[in-house]
Amino acid sequence: MVHYKKNTIELIQQWQYTGEVNPSLLEDKSFGHVKASGLTSLQSYVYWAEIEKDPGKIDFSSYDPLVEKIIRHNLKWVPFLILGPCYATPAWFQVSDESVFARCLEHGVESKIQSIWNPYLPRYVDRFLGVFAKHYQEHGLFESISLGISGNWGEAMYPVGGGFGTNFHTHSGWWCGDKYAIESYRQYLFEKYKDIRQTNDLYKTCFSDFQEITFPREKRTNLDNLRLKIKEILPGQVKQLLRPFYKTTKSFWGDVVSPSIRWLYSDSTKTYSIHEQYRWVDFVNWYIDSMNKWSDFWLSTARKYFVDIEIYLVTGGYGLPQAGTDFSAQTKVAKKYNAGIRITNQTDNYSDSFIYTRLVSSSCRHYGSYFTTEEELVNQPKGVTMRIFDAATSGAKGSYFKSIIGTGTDICTGKVFPLGEPTMGALNLRQNIGHYKLDNPIIETAVLFANTTIAITPSFLYDLYKQCSTIRSYVDIDLVDENMIGDRVLSKYRFLILLGDNILHEKTLNSVLEWIKNGGVLIKSSYFKIIPFYNEGRGIYQIFPEKSGVNKVGKGYTLTLSKWGNRFIEAVASSVYNEEGMYPWKGIEKIKGFSDGVYATRFSDRILFYDSRNSEIRSELLKRT
Repeated sequence: MVHYKKNTIELIQQWQYTGEVNPSLLEDKSFGHVKASGLTSLQSYVYWAEIEKDPGKIDFSSYDPLVEKIIRHNLKWVPFLILGPCYATPAWFQVSDESVFARCLEHGVESKIQSIWNPYLPRYVDRFLGVFAKHYQEHGLFESISLGISGNWGEAMYPVGGGFGTNFHTHSGWWCGDKYAIESYRQYLFEKYKDIRQTNDLYKTCFSDFQEITFPREKRTNLDNLRLKIKEILPGQVKQLLRPFYKTTKSFWGDVVSPSIRWLYSDSTKTYSIHEQYRWVDFVNWYIDSMNKWSDFWLSTARKYFVDIEIYLVTGGYGLPQAGTDFSAQTKVAKKYNAGIRITNQTDNYSDSFIYTRLVSSSCRHYGSYFTTEEELVNQPKGVTMRIFDAATSGAKGSYFKSIIGTGTDICTGKVFPLGEPTMGALNLRQNIGHYKLDNPIIETAVLFANTTIAITPSFLYDLYKQCSTIRSYVDIDLVDENMIGDRVLSKYRFLILLGDNILHEKTLNSVLEWIKNGGVLIKSSYFKIIPFYNEGRGIYQIFPEKSGVNKVGKGYTLTLSKWGNRFIEAVASSVYNEEGMYPWKGIEKIKGFSDGVYATRFSDRILFYDSRNSEIRSELLKRT
């Protein structure tokens, strides 16, 4: 069992990327600024290539000076232990016979990132963690240990864009083209079906045995192709410039553009035949399960060496199947080893940040795990304030920052900060840290994150997040996925909202139906359908009617609204609060002061507000009854 102070907030500052720490960051005044700002720990990228430049020659000289200073100044250390990404793997290993690079299916080209199916890699991971643990046995040195198991930077995900240097092939896609990956895939199908005839019947294929099975081909919808094209021609700066325009034309985007987007993917289920759907979902499940197994191995190995220290599995992205990130499944794996999740996708904008991390937040609270948040790039000072609110209202145990104290030129973005000096972000941290208490928010409304739908139609995810961001302007929400619904998460909520056409497994539909019968309220639009996966559950399908109106089911209800876009979302909020008593259920208590641009979250003893218009947090104590 891990022993840590549950009431201790972790505020982490990045201090050391690749190579030795900058001498200016070893000066006593820099550590004085760290403590004065309220930070609790400093993070270093500790990677295999830095400690073993030559085979068998272990050298921690890049880290020892910083560790000595951290101990002297009574701070804590967060080593980010990384093995697998290009920069983290020694050059001598990369040219060895034991190196197996990830290869994409799209081009058949290798990356410089190690394949997670590399059979030689596990023993090096064990050795790397063991050597590190043996060298640093100082009691009380670590605040936590973070694990960098794969990806471009170290996250528990497959290669995407970006990284330290761009001199190798990398992009978002399917990175399972090496020989060990296809062997794993074939073994997965053999263990699941045993009989090749049954597999052929399901897939409408004609493989003679499991060793002949090939990967299915991805089929993109119109919206998938459109989004990829927009991503190519619109850099991030342009998107930021367009954000104010989007905000001032919410009704247009919600009521005109949203239905148009729906039209683009409304026939997405027809892109794959029913048999192709089954084959594709099997492939995606194997792909994600492989990353979960790799995470399991890292966590079990780390726990062997760090028995009573917090361990975090670092993950990122937004939940797209290509990245291999099933956030609730990763949380469940982490919980198995009394570990937590570091989620690395925070921005400066609350409506984006909250929904990008909300599935991690919801699953950690459900499974009894813990998590911290990390900025995707570098937060502006106002983003630091926002992130305090987000962490406090999502139940995060802490947050990681890159620019509370300046560390020179940020290696990820190229931004320059004064070495060892506090920034405006430090001021915002000090001014608002009093609002941050470790407590669980009271959230009674959830939105369904339909894993199967997203596996078949990844573009569904973007519209789901957009609608969730709009809903958050009216009511506080959680995200729950099919894994969590199978683990009875719905008992924690009174309302479940469905957005878009949802392809769901029969077991998910059964769980939702049981929850409704026990008093839950399901809300959906008549313009969207519930589609049982692979012809499952045709009888259950009739319980979720498309016709608008209220339908009583046991002690609960289904509500189908004949609206779309912002009008649907406004109607959802109205039905959840039910202030005028239009519906046969008791609504949740509406928070006064919750308005456009002002977000609020209720706790047992207070309400926390964040005004995104001026980046201010305020707290309102609740009267005890």
